[in-house]
Amino acid sequence: MLHQLSLTFGSRDLLDKIVKQNSDRRFVLLAATGGAKDLQLLDISGQESIFTSHLDYQVKIEHGQPDWQGFFSFNYFDLNAESAKVFEGEVNKIAANPLPDGMTTMLVLSKLKNSSEYILLTIWDSSDAFMIWRRSNKFAPFTKYATSLNNFHAATYQLAPPKKQPEHDQA
Repeated sequence: MLHQLSLTFGSRDLLDKIVKQNSDRRFVLLAATGGAKDLQLLDISGQESIFTSHLDYQVKIEHGQPDWQGFFSFNYFDLNAESAKVFEGEVNKIAANPLPDGMTTMLVLSKLKNSSEYILLTIWDSSDAFMIWRRSNKFAPFTKYATSLNNFHAATYQLAPPKKQPEHDQA
């Protein structure tokens, strides 16, 4: 089981450099969906963070076996202590049941330096499976947290494609 996950954002060159300089760690490089150029690097080694972003999270709940492939959905919440307890209780109930069709992993993360900041990270076989779940009653327990009052925002990612090698002119 994964106990800690750290993440950072940056250019392809910067993130590739971090990966190359830390070959003893396990990373996942993600690209934002929908045409955005945003890249995110996840350190899934479980070791203390090497990033300066301070986006370091404790894994509170893990359901499924992450293979770190597919479509990634990040839902960010900032919850007060009472809401956080209720949220974790509801997610534990959901985690006691089989995952929805197409979901391979559900992780609930809380920030190490500010435990009121949560990420619900779900990994899917496809974006279609995610959209079906997002529009279903099975997403309903999360709807009440998905408000501006909780500083809610969401982002979706997929594995970053391999870096294109420069084409060499043929003479």
